[in-house]
Amino acid sequence: MIRATTLERILLVLSDFVALSICFALAFWVQFYSGWIVDKFNPSKTFSDYWEMGVVLNVGWLFLFTCAGLYRSWLLLSRSHQILRVIRAVVVGLALVIICLFGAEFLGRIFTNQPLVGGGYLYGSRFPWIFVYTALALTLVVVFRMFIYLCLRGLLVLGYGANNVLVLGATEAGKRIAAALAKNPQRGQRVIGFVDERFQVMDHEFAGFPVLGKYADLASIVKKYGVSGIIIAHESNSPQEITRVLVWLCNLRVHIYVVPELYNVVTGHYKANLVYGFDLQELFAFTMPPWQVRVKRALDIVFGVVIGLFSLPFSLLAALAIKLDDGGPIFYSQERIGLYGKPFTVYKFRTMRTDAEKFGAQWATKHDPRITRVGRFLRKTRIDELPQILCVLKGDMSMVGPRPERAVFIEKLREQIPFYISRLKIKPGLTGWAQVCHHYDTSIEDVQIKLQYDMYYYENMSLLLDFQILMRTVYVVLTGKGAQ
Repeated sequence: MIRATTLERILLVLSDFVALSICFALAFWVQFYSGWIVDKFNPSKTFSDYWEMGVVLNVGWLFLFTCAGLYRSWLLLSRSHQILRVIRAVVVGLALVIICLFGAEFLGRIFTNQPLVGGGYLYGSRFPWIFVYTALALTLVVVFRMFIYLCLRGLLVLGYGANNVLVLGATEAGKRIAAALAKNPQRGQRVIGFVDERFQVMDHEFAGFPVLGKYADLASIVKKYGVSGIIIAHESNSPQEITRVLVWLCNLRVHIYVVPELYNVVTGHYKANLVYGFDLQELFAFTMPPWQVRVKRALDIVFGVVIGLFSLPFSLLAALAIKLDDGGPIFYSQERIGLYGKPFTVYKFRTMRTDAEKFGAQWATKHDPRITRVGRFLRKTRIDELPQILCVLKGDMSMVGPRPERAVFIEKLREQIPFYISRLKIKPGLTGWAQVCHHYDTSIEDVQIKLQYDMYYYENMSLLLDFQILMRTVYVVLTGKGAQ
């Protein structure tokens, strides 16, 4: 069955395209057939001469709406907020239409050798058409979207397409939220049951919903029931206790919601989004728009290929230097943990002696004797990271993201540092905010500092921030600042 969020996006794209097509057809009629614009009245014009322009405009609008975040899920957000987003996007579109018409007139004068000054770039008759078109676009897009939501919510009320939600904690707060969601099926969130630590000593039903297991069973329950959201209603006023509960969730690919009284416990530590219509707030909300996620992946491939080719001479010199230094292997491969706990193999130029871990896994220290002479230079310049470009091209890593860590360290760190596991909600990167702001990890204190940088990146992810990080990476590479 198609989930509500997927169906919502499909219907929104289709409704916007239909609304904009009708808008263009009406604007065509106003311009050439209505007689309202006297110097443009021309009944001999046919729509077949202009439909291609309409398709191009529609595609441009859809791209603009995508950039404006209008194809995210709005089921749990305010309709008035969505309308304001549409108004903002249409105003921006109006400005772009005017700029394009101005530019077309300007280029036309250049190619026909006409004077560039004077003559009216945007002559009067164009303005009525422009404003009629944008007013129709705004009105029809909003009306069609509201109609889509009426239909979609009707389907949800009938029980089609809802997202499955779990409630953590068989408490009064959990009971209240579950009842509220059951009374409002049009929000597209269906509670399938509770999870509670007292599972083995309590009735396996609570507030009319099944109790499916304890917190340790979360991963299997999420997979079995296709859960997309988890509501934390755990009964505690202790930040440490709530942190312990959240640690169970951070490596699951789900939305995490928390009731207000619990959010107050963690206020100031984690960014949250308000859920419209319910006493819930979402923690660790992924704020990067879907279109930027796709662009980010495309840029990963482009940058990976370009940097790989550009750095090939340096890589060859590094390989030769490593071989001449101690005659050992050039590369060092190791299993690391990626997005949502998926393991993958990472490749680096070897910077330590071949027997560096004969006593087991351990962090490098500031003047670690295991680091070779060549290795120290490679680390300082970050050349040792270049083979990881293969991981970027494969999709296991991104150009920008937190440093990928080993499973043995993750298991230790998740016990010592609250929310360290939340880094697994981001694809690891060749470089990142933590990497350019702090040196290599040499202690648990370094890891705690870097986690703060990683969480900042997660809560503020954008292509602009990625660009800033890449520029700072160039500075770090050239100056050695931040490297051990």
